[in-house]
Amino acid sequence: MQQQTRSVSIDEVKRFSQENPDGLIVGVLPPEFHVLQHVPGSVGICVFETAFQEKMANAAPDKTTPLLVYGAGDSLDSEVAAEKLRREGYADVRVFPGGLDAWRKAGLPLEGERADRPLPEEVPLPRFPRYVLLPEKSAVQWTGRNNAHSHRGTLSLKGGELEFDGGPQGEGRGILTFDMHSIDCLDLQGDVLLPVLLAHLKSVDFFDVALHPQAHLRILSLRPLPEGTVTGRTHRLRGALGVLGMERVLECDVELRNLDGGELGMSCQLVWDRTLWGVRYGSARFFRFMGMHSVDDNVGLTVALVFRNDQ
Repeated sequence: MQQQTRSVSIDEVKRFSQENPDGLIVGVLPPEFHVLQHVPGSVGICVFETAFQEKMANAAPDKTTPLLVYGAGDSLDSEVAAEKLRREGYADVRVFPGGLDAWRKAGLPLEGERADRPLPEEVPLPRFPRYVLLPEKSAVQWTGRNNAHSHRGTLSLKGGELEFDGGPQGEGRGILTFDMHSIDCLDLQGDVLLPVLLAHLKSVDFFDVALHPQAHLRILSLRPLPEGTVTGRTHRLRGALGVLGMERVLECDVELRNLDGGELGMSCQLVWDRTLWGVRYGSARFFRFMGMHSVDDNVGLTVALVFRNDQ
């Protein structure tokens, strides 16, 4: 039997159950949204679940069953669901692309715990005006290399805070403090060379930890990006990074995520040119004929921070 997929209008959705008594209207949003609101008479089967096809097979074992799928509206959810169903061999799949948005705007009734108002949008902005760092949940991972080897390790934080003086929707600022004594190397754990490398990194050749036991980042501005989403980069960070007693401005895009319990996650990945902060050991910008002692100028940094709200 030839497979069909076509878009339908609101009027066709309203007539679907009457014209197809053996058919099935399927809302493809996650269950926590389906329970809040859905088109009357529809069942909820989440298209994002890996068990979507299995659940559809249980709900509609006959591949000739007329199916009408809808999602949020202005979203690819229903189209993706229709494609998956086509691949499973369903012969009559219809898509209502307007979804919940179009149904609500037309003034048609919805069912569910929040049927009388729009679903809450997932926004990538913090919920509270002030946050305090949770060092035990936060860390920086680093990657450094030379021509022959590469190493990866961690750096712990001592503390930090974020403030959004103009409210959570506005620009933020803050401070982060790093514990330079905590420098560790993950790939040499249990190796006799581990203490040798760590002592070198903490020596005057690199971070001179005896004289500079802390580094810091003064976050001068944390500005929302106009195109920020909950699955991408959300804010532009501009800060003054202090290493070896020298401050230089650093800028990068970061991702803010609202977490459970009022916590806030902040993460980013960047390449840091250590030589601009006076960490010059092994750099060909400053030395010649180093042989095996050369070290790449750039250090890869993966930053993952967790803050708690401090209202």
